[in-house]
Amino acid sequence: MKNKSNINQRGTEIVHSDNFEPKAIINQVVIFLLLILCSSVIRGHHSNAEYNFEVTEEYVGEVVDVSWRNPHVRIWLRSTRQDGSEVVWDLEMLTANNLNRRGLSQEMIEIGETVRIAGHRSRRRDSIYMTNMLLPDGTEIRTRGDTEPRWSETNIGFTASSLNQDLYADDGSESIFRVWLPTERIRTSEHTDLPLTASARAVKSSWDSVTDDPQIGCNPIGMPEAMYSPNPIQFIRNGEDITLRLEEWDHVRSIFMTSDTSLHDQQATILGYSVGDWEDNTLVVRTTNIDYPWMDYEGTPQTEAAVVTERFVLSEDERSLDWEATVNDAGTLTEPVLLFTAHYEWAPEVVIQSYNCAVL
Repeated sequence: MKNKSNINQRGTEIVHSDNFEPKAIINQVVIFLLLILCSSVIRGHHSNAEYNFEVTEEYVGEVVDVSWRNPHVRIWLRSTRQDGSEVVWDLEMLTANNLNRRGLSQEMIEIGETVRIAGHRSRRRDSIYMTNMLLPDGTEIRTRGDTEPRWSETNIGFTASSLNQDLYADDGSESIFRVWLPTERIRTSEHTDLPLTASARAVKSSWDSVTDDPQIGCNPIGMPEAMYSPNPIQFIRNGEDITLRLEEWDHVRSIFMTSDTSLHDQQATILGYSVGDWEDNTLVVRTTNIDYPWMDYEGTPQTEAAVVTERFVLSEDERSLDWEATVNDAGTLTEPVLLFTAHYEWAPEVVIQSYNCAVL
């Protein structure tokens, strides 16, 4: 395979192959409107600091293996570097559940076929956070919600701008008790320095985003990071109380609205003990007794003194939900921090699926 590369005006490094000739583009455009995701959502759940999101690179190569499972779908692509040496790229994507909702499946990608891909290369290893793939039949698949098609009019995977609002007729659901999909998420620690104690700063400085990833070995994520997920959530009435289902890790949170159980009687868990209250259209949840060592995926430590205060603000038309989480932990923070925010859209067509994480 002969390759040559250049950088185009939009900052894309392209590695060309003379051997790649897509088949005739199929006539019917397959449109999937099952997922509302924006860029901050699609970057996934764990830290992506190792990837250079300023530059998009293209490669052509042979698919040598596919792992279609949670927590991340991965594809291995045999290709050629600019210097002519062979490389096997580890292509990383979203969870299998999220890709399935977008109409993508493992059956679409065959081992041994030649494909073109685009994505953001890791600064540390032979890995690429993939955004686009062009299949031999001319179909382009987009694996991140804010990604525009690059090569083909026949493409799968659409952004929120293509959402058909007519699908969102009232289904009889009430208030917050629905399935919600995140369309925008912000993790404060990705963009600013947190007010850490000296000891917490020392722990965070030794964090390695690759080797210390809590998802290694399919270890479930605890609060508050568990809520910072690209997957759907669902609020369910449970008598006077509320059950909050998180698709990721198959978590089930109990929010006690009328509980008189003593806090000291509650055993610490990775999800903690949550007590809720309504303030007009806002569900306020206070979570304590968290037995989980990390505050976020950026290596910020957390102690059992942590208190997480969440606010779920329901819009007037009850079609969107804004969430924020403030953490107060005297063991690691010198002052409370608004650590996470997210915007959710009501998703009547989405059903919470089993996560079924599998170790590679």
